[in-house]
Amino acid sequence: MKYGHEYAQLLASEGFPEEWISSAISYRLLKKAIKKVQQELSALGLDASTLQHVHSEFGVEVPGDRKGAHFVPELWVAVDGESGEFLDAHLTKETKQYFLWLAENNENTPSTQNDTGRRASQISHGTDGSSISEHEQSNAMIRASSAENGAHWAHVHLHTAANFFNLLDPKLAQLDAIQHAEEKRLESHIVELGTSVTALTEPAASKKGKYKARSDVTIWRQILALYVQHAIFFSPYERDRGSRSFDQAKSHLELFSKDLVDQGLVKRFREKTSRKTFDHFVAVNLDILRAMRFQELNMEAVRKILKKFDKRTALGATKAYQSHALSGPFAKSVATDMCAAMSQQVVTIVPQLDDYSCPVCYNIAWRPIRLECCNTVFCIRCMIELQKSASKCPMCRSTSVITADSGSIDQQRAEYLVKYFPTEVKEKQKANELAVAIDKYGPDFQKGPCCVM
Repeated sequence: MKYGHEYAQLLASEGFPEEWISSAISYRLLKKAIKKVQQELSALGLDASTLQHVHSEFGVEVPGDRKGAHFVPELWVAVDGESGEFLDAHLTKETKQYFLWLAENNENTPSTQNDTGRRASQISHGTDGSSISEHEQSNAMIRASSAENGAHWAHVHLHTAANFFNLLDPKLAQLDAIQHAEEKRLESHIVELGTSVTALTEPAASKKGKYKARSDVTIWRQILALYVQHAIFFSPYERDRGSRSFDQAKSHLELFSKDLVDQGLVKRFREKTSRKTFDHFVAVNLDILRAMRFQELNMEAVRKILKKFDKRTALGATKAYQSHALSGPFAKSVATDMCAAMSQQVVTIVPQLDDYSCPVCYNIAWRPIRLECCNTVFCIRCMIELQKSASKCPMCRSTSVITADSGSIDQQRAEYLVKYFPTEVKEKQKANELAVAIDKYGPDFQKGPCCVM
């Protein structure tokens, strides 16, 4: 199946809104426009095989605001002043070197300088789309000077090429607008989702000043921990760091869903609003995935149509066009921004136990002892064991372990742990009490009910 048919079928079958489909890249129409460019160049004697051997400059005049003006392609070809033949196609190497020697040693007349300045400004955008270097400008002036010695630059107006880019450019502007609007919509949904998750996981204060954990906070903590672990849209790992492709993101989202089902987390929700919020959470992720798919399809269509344009015309216009046309919001991965928004607005709302664990025992750091040497927080039990063995700080190897006492307890951190991890704090407190009893009564001590001997 040809790419044009495959592209049209994918746009129609992926469930995109009608507004998106109507604004998508018109691959078939652009392909027909390329044929007209070929016909125009062939009529001028500039078919692809000729242009590959002719010394030419393909440039663009880029308006300040590309949305309000047309893209103007132009081609300059060096020709012999008398015969009109292309220089690179017919002049020998020695003759071309002689022209360069004349250009370097001949003083420019005022008229030559004006013509040189005009030519240098007209080719001020090279084939890579950026302003050419001083060295390239110097070469341009040399070529312009050679026009006074029997050669000149022929300016070819590429009308059909202008039509091609004027078909492509408005589509890219529409895609920029669609992506910007979609990102704004997704951001508002993510903020709303964060508000809902906060309401479901924020501990409620009791009359006695203590905090009571919400019934679903542990489930949400496990769900979001899995979400971070799968890194669906953006990989933080060194081996594949960066935004994921649509296929990769889809695969990771499916694995995330499978783990949720295997662990039965969603079925354990006790509050009705939790299930509703979870459905919203899934819908937002699917919307991000859909936006990624639409972006990738259109970017691939742009890449292929520009590649076909260069292959059929040999103008080498891809780089010159991409540098200014693909610089809007549509050229940036939607996954990067949306992943950052999800992380800030949703994922970080529910504190994860790993962020508050002791670096020695990997359990919750209760009671939290903060060392001044490196600002690391340890649990009180591990700190006691370190002091018994006269050990140095495990993190920075300083001697501050010996000086730690009850004044080193981070009270603010302790209150935070009681508020957000009440169950884990109770379990750790019982473990600490058991360890103290074993130290006092020996290793055979077992806490249990009293019995009559």
